[in-house]
Amino acid sequence: MEITRIVQQQIDNLQNLLNQQEISKGEILFNKGVCQILSQSARVVELILDDEEDGTFEEYKLAIEEDENIVPFAGKEPCGWNQYAYACLLQFNHEINTLGTHKVPYEYKKYTRKGMIRRVLKERMLKAEKAEYRVEWAKNIYGNHIVTNEAGVKYIVFLRDFENETGYSDSQDAKYNKLGTTKHIMYVFRKLEENQSLFRRLDKTFPFLEVYCDPLNEGLITWCYPCEIPQEEKLLISKYFGKSNFIHPENIADFLGFIEESCESDLILIRPEVRQKLEHFFEKRMLGQLAISKKPDFGLLKTKLFDYQKEGVMFSLFKKAAIIADEMGLGKTMQAIATAVLKKQIFGFSKTLVVCPASIKEQWKREVEKFCHEKALVVLGTPDERAVQYQSSEYLFFIVNYETILRDRIAINNAGIDFLILDEAQRAKNHETKTAASLKLLEAKHKLAITGTPIENKLIDIYSIMGILDAEFLSPLWEFSYQYCLFDPDRPNKINGYYNLKSLNEKLESVLIRREKRKVIRELPNIQQKDIVLELSPLQGDYHASYAKGLAQIIRKKFLTPYDVKRIQLLLANMRMTCDSTYLIDDQTNESPKLEELQHILLNQLDIKNQNRKVIIFSEWVKVHKLIGQLLRKHGIGFVELNGKIPVKSRGLLIKKFEEDPNYKVFLSTEAGGTGLNLQFADTLINFELPWNPAKKNQRIGRIDRLGQKSTQLTIINLIMMDSIEQQISSGLLVKQSLFDGVLSDERKMDYVDFTSKGRSQFIQQLEDFVESAKEPEQQQFATNREETPELWEEQPDTKDEELDFSGEEPNQINTTSHECQTNSNTGNDAEKLEEVMNHGMQFLAGMFKMSTGKELDLANQSIEVDKESGEVTMKFKLPG
Repeated sequence: MEITRIVQQQIDNLQNLLNQQEISKGEILFNKGVCQILSQSARVVELILDDEEDGTFEEYKLAIEEDENIVPFAGKEPCGWNQYAYACLLQFNHEINTLGTHKVPYEYKKYTRKGMIRRVLKERMLKAEKAEYRVEWAKNIYGNHIVTNEAGVKYIVFLRDFENETGYSDSQDAKYNKLGTTKHIMYVFRKLEENQSLFRRLDKTFPFLEVYCDPLNEGLITWCYPCEIPQEEKLLISKYFGKSNFIHPENIADFLGFIEESCESDLILIRPEVRQKLEHFFEKRMLGQLAISKKPDFGLLKTKLFDYQKEGVMFSLFKKAAIIADEMGLGKTMQAIATAVLKKQIFGFSKTLVVCPASIKEQWKREVEKFCHEKALVVLGTPDERAVQYQSSEYLFFIVNYETILRDRIAINNAGIDFLILDEAQRAKNHETKTAASLKLLEAKHKLAITGTPIENKLIDIYSIMGILDAEFLSPLWEFSYQYCLFDPDRPNKINGYYNLKSLNEKLESVLIRREKRKVIRELPNIQQKDIVLELSPLQGDYHASYAKGLAQIIRKKFLTPYDVKRIQLLLANMRMTCDSTYLIDDQTNESPKLEELQHILLNQLDIKNQNRKVIIFSEWVKVHKLIGQLLRKHGIGFVELNGKIPVKSRGLLIKKFEEDPNYKVFLSTEAGGTGLNLQFADTLINFELPWNPAKKNQRIGRIDRLGQKSTQLTIINLIMMDSIEQQISSGLLVKQSLFDGVLSDERKMDYVDFTSKGRSQFIQQLEDFVESAKEPEQQQFATNREETPELWEEQPDTKDEELDFSGEEPNQINTTSHECQTNSNTGNDAEKLEEVMNHGMQFLAGMFKMSTGKELDLANQSIEVDKESGEVTMKFKLPG
């Protein structure tokens, strides 16, 4: 549809349809500029015609129908063509011919400034009409009136201008909305209009000479007094304002003198935001000077930063508000910690509040202690206990989760926070939530947000984040919306797209820094690993605690039968499956924080739909692939899948498709690929769950970190559930330090492996310690109501065709492994006991091997020989072919 052609064709037709007088009047109205476009899409244009000379004020709409005929509307009714509709058509023609950048596709509706203001004023008026407020009337008609809303919150309302119905309110909305009114102010005006006796009774004397930041004039410092000014105040006003009623921005520094001199006047009232504006001005100027004169000491850190990380720190160090939006894996946490340490050095800051997702609070504490010499406290306990902790002077870093802010905001503000860090700041992206509202009310001298989520595709996210960091920077929402947002023509609150992005990017350059991995690739190590710790869902926690309880009952037994070993295998496997999703245990449910996080990583942090990325996702279970596949299909992300059922001859085709076709972004794989699976064109590997054996994890990494790797920097992401069997695996407390290191590894870290009741192995002991803390419901976040351990599932990891390499030798070639074990006695009796211990251990090892690989470990030909004199033990066994 060619809008320009259709409009010009309609103008030509009207030359014959209308008489000359109507055409001339229409052209006169257009030339006078009385037509203003309020909003437009390709098929509908809304205008206002306001001609003060003849008193005409009407809303018009031009609708382009399917047959390319244009129908004019006056208000909501078709009006036919006349001089007014013709003037509106001429205005629209002027718009599309001279402002070509304002053309929008059919599915979009774009507002002008005036159109958006009319919309938001109507919306506020509707809310005011439906409101049930209480008003405590002041003696003076102007105010200060006290308005109490339905929630019991009180606001001061002062009515400044009765003709235009504008005023002052101490609400946050009034401070930043640039409208000169709020629904509370509108409500008071309506009540006075309805109650004429009250109107007549109230004093009409303007109470003071008001100095305020005018919301209708870009917040410039302005004075208002509609009465004769006394001589002394007139002299003071003329000295600082001259002939104007507002202060020009270039003269704001001199206005400090007015503040001082006006203290002696009882007539002058200076609103709080005026002093705040002056404070921000002088502070910004000071920060600029400090950025030139002060040199931060990066030696205060325990680690050396990359150059781009130093750049990020310097970018945010001398700013009251900043965003570090680096791509995932570039060390944003380290930059934030360094910024806090250096702000302490330069500004003397003593308290930094870190707000992050609950699952990474402990991780933040570890990172602080790893990267700097400062102390960090994860704030826990009852509200009273937390309030005391905020007051502590022992720590620089205080770490809380987002939900805590709702309850602790007052206690935090009472403690006096110098520096606020928002991690995963996109979690507060909805500006209408209570969490976002609470964050906006936190009082901190400086603020920093870190996020790996690209913001260019979700501009409302950046609006919300900036609303927390600096409420004035992009406010108000209506102004941001008409400048950058394209709305749905039929659903007023739905945003269909964005425009004018270059202008927004230029505006954000002063507060936001973002580096992509490809631009700093030469500074990075070859492989970066990132653990993402998540919380179990309630049902996951219930299942997990039940399996731990069953496990505890078995491992306390003095002797373990083959049946016990089998039960241990199944319980551990079910605990691991539970961590992925309850669907693996109960196919009627699917509670999986990992899937939610995976979606966030792919769509937001990696922006996989818009970036040229190749990602491998590993999971041992085919049922997990089913869930991930559903997620990828839902979002239109192409993928290929490799599992044990895929014929070997077809795997090359899958790999080639993944490598060469840009539509296939994800490679889903189990352990079935074995050696020879080369995926070196991928740059990111996501372990949906960690394998038992660390060698398997290294094998996965080896599939992309190979000779010929096209990316010189690889990112490995591990999804780990907090307070679960997975956290034990990730910390290396289970299996790695006992079975695999103590029996199969050449590192020989252990002197012996003992599975008898007399000397429990490290593995059993640590497993026992773990389930002891997990089995008691009152100590668990999620309490189980089950009397018995739930049904065990025997779904085996998909390891078909797998070739394991535990020792570093060639796969499938491990025929004998010999270890020397030292005993405390060289007597034959001790050697016989040790031989008995090792035989018990081999049975358990066989069970663990099967659980990890799905294969039987052939013990028929295994042998354990103990030299009774030297104490040397030789173990011989063969891995399956």
